[in-house]
Amino acid sequence: MEYKAKQVIIDSSLCEERIAILENNKLVEIYIERLEDRKIIGNIYKGKVMNVLPGIEAAFIDIGIDRNAFLHLNEVIPSETRQNTKDIDIQKLIKVGQEIIVQVEKEAISPKGAKVTTNISLPGRYLVLMPNNNTIAVSRRIEQEEERERLKKIIQKIKKNQYGFIVRTAAAGKDEEDLGPDMDFLVRLWNKIQKRSQRAKAPLLLHEDLSLTYRVIRDLFTEEIDEFIVNSEKEYEKIISYLDTLFLLELKPRVSYYDGDKPIFEAYNIEKEISKALEKKVWLKCGGYLVFDEVEALTVIDVNTGKYVGGKKMRGTILKTNLQAAEEIARQLRLRDIGGIIIIDFIDMDNKEDQGKVIDKLEKELKKDRTRSNIVQTTELGLVEMTRKRSKRDLDSLLRTACPYCSGSGRVLSPETVSNQVMHKLEDLCQHSKAEAILLGVNSKVEEELAGSKMMLIKQLEQDYNKSIYIKGLLDLHIEKIKVIAVGSKKDIKKMVKVL
Repeated sequence: MEYKAKQVIIDSSLCEERIAILENNKLVEIYIERLEDRKIIGNIYKGKVMNVLPGIEAAFIDIGIDRNAFLHLNEVIPSETRQNTKDIDIQKLIKVGQEIIVQVEKEAISPKGAKVTTNISLPGRYLVLMPNNNTIAVSRRIEQEEERERLKKIIQKIKKNQYGFIVRTAAAGKDEEDLGPDMDFLVRLWNKIQKRSQRAKAPLLLHEDLSLTYRVIRDLFTEEIDEFIVNSEKEYEKIISYLDTLFLLELKPRVSYYDGDKPIFEAYNIEKEISKALEKKVWLKCGGYLVFDEVEALTVIDVNTGKYVGGKKMRGTILKTNLQAAEEIARQLRLRDIGGIIIIDFIDMDNKEDQGKVIDKLEKELKKDRTRSNIVQTTELGLVEMTRKRSKRDLDSLLRTACPYCSGSGRVLSPETVSNQVMHKLEDLCQHSKAEAILLGVNSKVEEELAGSKMMLIKQLEQDYNKSIYIKGLLDLHIEKIKVIAVGSKKDIKKMVKVL
């Protein structure tokens, strides 16, 4: 496969969107958005205050979803006046029954509800509008001070309101002609949200963020991306049209439609990498390995030399293993989307210079991560304590559920995930088989999932490809297994269904 520095690979199907980010042909990030489970991060709601709890300096807000959202005192006070909140009583700021505009900044992660803020932010291509703030800031990823000042001056010149703005990384090198229309669009959008809020009662969704593909285009598709590949011709056309809307004509040649024989994630070796990201052990090139142990609020990563014995000097062996580990740990944190407190147990190093090299390597690799992280402290024993912001479910909890075969001590793919794999399998079989009918065997729980929310999608496949699809639940089949029982004539498969 041709070498590319950075690629975005989109697997668009009936049941979900999956987007993979590849750097140097290696998977570094994966995003999944299911039809039945659209993300609410970034959505803006008009909510109603249900409870105010001064003991924890928080309130619970009804925004019209399953559980009340959590609003902390720090998210009620504008950021520029938030220096000292000790003497502030949250009951004086908001009251039970009050209607309030909030934005979701963290998904509901069981057993907690979604976390919301009153400090609204509306992202555009180059700018982020902050209607409850009047500061001008520039993304930390734009490091050159001269460029930062240039961008600030442009915003100060064209800003005609009291709102605050953050200049995004994509704005680097852009001029007033690029930033002005983005600012106007965001201001018009906020005015529209305000008008809607004035006309309706809470709880109400005022603004829904873009779907996954278009958030990735808005937030990630810059000149750094060499290829943007999608497996749906319909979605390809929409993406090209969206780029026209954003006046990003220079990026259009980088978008391509994939119509290969293999499923797109298999062709780019992404399925295997996702499977590896669910394993506890990760092998390094040198023969060493990492072990990931996760609990609710803490992840421990252990580094081992494994098969690697190196040269004659143990110091060199340990340093090489730890340097490779630092690079792979940063990649795995992004890929698995691990948040919270993270403890890394590097192999012990006596030499201060070697310790510094490993920490420098880790910090360098973490800079590639869009999610904020912070190395808190290191010890002479090789322990590194760090934190990484948690905003949504990690990859493991998204794809897997507690294993029914071992009383929850292990984990397997959830019926929902396997049902989506079935849909991928069916789409592939429909596209590449001339047979009239398809008969698949699945675990009974997966059959139940398919008989519910996926039934209309199966009917759609039958209509689109003029085929008959039969799903048979098998009690003794492992929940993760999908069995292609037969592909053939409709008459023959009907007979088989009756026998099974």
